[in-house]
Amino acid sequence: MATKRKTAASAAPASAAAVIAAETSTETLAESWADIILRTNFAAAEQDSAVLLQAASVLLEADTPEKVNVALDQNLKLWIAIKAVLLNDDCPIEPEAKANLRNLAQYVVSTTMLATQGEIETSKLVSLARLNMTMAEGLLSGQRNGLIQERAYQIWQEEGCPEGREQEHWLRAEAEVAGALKS
Repeated sequence: MATKRKTAASAAPASAAAVIAAETSTETLAESWADIILRTNFAAAEQDSAVLLQAASVLLEADTPEKVNVALDQNLKLWIAIKAVLLNDDCPIEPEAKANLRNLAQYVVSTTMLATQGEIETSKLVSLARLNMTMAEGLLSGQRNGLIQERAYQIWQEEGCPEGREQEHWLRAEAEVAGALKS
């Protein structure tokens, strides 16, 4: 099933006010998505994940051509911001991961540009949304692993830096972090 992507010129005049109102509220929200990514520089995993999940939600809920346009446009702006952050030397992401994310950003751009030619398959919208959700999950997972690593090191130090107990310290730290994240 394909969703017709309308250009501004082809939108029906009767619905223009409603579309503009919808675009303004979503655009304002989405503009802040790009701003958040640019501000956090991928160093605030929870905020960055929330932004990606919100963008995914808007893509999945786009049930009219007008909403599809807004969702795609705002998701594109988000991914352009992500690409800009990846070019920043201060971005805490590993070089190999940066390269992979740049490839994903290119996929988002090319998929969105294809949609400007008329129709976009619903499966492509779902694909873009899943990409955002997977990114959000990855950011949170990386943050969790960092917390576990820090706590395991603290445990190791507290116990006098014993040799050969890395796995025990890791598992204990993992349990403590999991408990802390649940509460």
